[in-house]
Amino acid sequence: MPEKIRIIFLIFMTCAMATLFSACGKKKGPEINADEILGLKGRYDMATINYFYETVFHEDFESKNLDNLLKWNSDPKIVLVGNPSETEIGYVKNVIARINKLDLPIKCTLEIKSDANSIEIFFGNVKEVGAYLKADSLIQNDVDTTSHFGMARSVSYDGILSKAYVGIYYNGNDTLHSTRENIVLEEIVQSLGVTGDSYTYPGSLFFQNDNPDKSFTRLDMAVVSMLYDPAIPLNYPRESFEKDFSDELYSINTSEKIKKLLGRFPEDLYTSGDLEACFTGQELLKHPREIWVNLCGSVQNEDSVIVERAIASIHKIVPDLHVRLAPKNVSERDYGIVLNLKHMDQQKEAIHRNIEVVKGDDCMFPKLIKSRVSLSFNGSEKSKKFRQQSIVDALYFSLVPIPQNRLGGNKLFEIGDNTVEFNKRYADLLRLIYSNEFVDGLKLGDFKNIKSTLTK
Repeated sequence: MPEKIRIIFLIFMTCAMATLFSACGKKKGPEINADEILGLKGRYDMATINYFYETVFHEDFESKNLDNLLKWNSDPKIVLVGNPSETEIGYVKNVIARINKLDLPIKCTLEIKSDANSIEIFFGNVKEVGAYLKADSLIQNDVDTTSHFGMARSVSYDGILSKAYVGIYYNGNDTLHSTRENIVLEEIVQSLGVTGDSYTYPGSLFFQNDNPDKSFTRLDMAVVSMLYDPAIPLNYPRESFEKDFSDELYSINTSEKIKKLLGRFPEDLYTSGDLEACFTGQELLKHPREIWVNLCGSVQNEDSVIVERAIASIHKIVPDLHVRLAPKNVSERDYGIVLNLKHMDQQKEAIHRNIEVVKGDDCMFPKLIKSRVSLSFNGSEKSKKFRQQSIVDALYFSLVPIPQNRLGGNKLFEIGDNTVEFNKRYADLLRLIYSNEFVDGLKLGDFKNIKSTLTK
């Protein structure tokens, strides 16, 4: 073979082999047949499918979305390392029993000796946990040590989990056994493959922020059960899940779903610019489905009454938005709305409002985690007359961050006998913003593109 031809042939063969290896490297993983998909949709509701997506295909340790899900194909052996106390051993035993009650195809067992297929659990102080997980700088810089925390690091191959390392630190100020056991439960469950936290449900075990009332909810259990459903294969790709469950997933084919939704509302609602005004910067941020409202400061009896009435009206508009007024003297949480009422005699304005927000962006979908509202009154007759109106305004604008000047001469609501009734336009705006179709993190540019196709 002439030298020139041989070189070209070698180049061709090298390119062909590179293409082949590249294709192999992009192997997507197993698929699910149509009958199995139909069966899964019958066994798990839309809330479970969506929560599965954001907690199973996201990984907390490296804060990234996963291309393929992870799970065990053998019984995980749980081993305590270091010098755990009898109480800590008791937590682990209780957790194993709770997980095994789910009747999964795998069973967790407590073992004495660690091997290549085990979940190791280490209890210690901050420095010890950081050293054990080989994450000293991450824990020292990014972890709030004023409360308990747990962290897990897993080892997997082709979607099969084979080893996990769990580090748990307990803050000495909180000795409540249920809270401490929940930390153990969360980390072991996440080591089984529910690798991501979420901002969606504050009552969930997988809620990213601190919440003393979070627990292993029915939804959490359903997610774990779905992960270990025999119809869900090892190494199942995220892209395949998105395709197989595109009708159920709110964040897939969003444009078409939003178009369909907008068609049920007055055209002026989405052509006026009011919806765009509700975006925070370049993305849509909204509160979780469970919201505590804390009234603090110089609170009068009628303030609580008007908030309760406004909350009742909000429930009628968005039934699955669970807004609740926190009991008196309950400290504010890591999520929700705080209305701080103050008297400022030297203030020129009759009423002054300032809203500060806290965004959460460590999970698959960002959230508006907290709104802190400062309402100050100067004691004038005007401030007294419009006090209750300003409180309801503050509550609404914490949920829907539309600038108040966009209301023009329109009233946001009417106060009737024992009721607060929101104007239909702003009730519709609340309903739209908190619809499932308007997904958390929706980009303003994407929404404008959607709107442009409707207004041509």
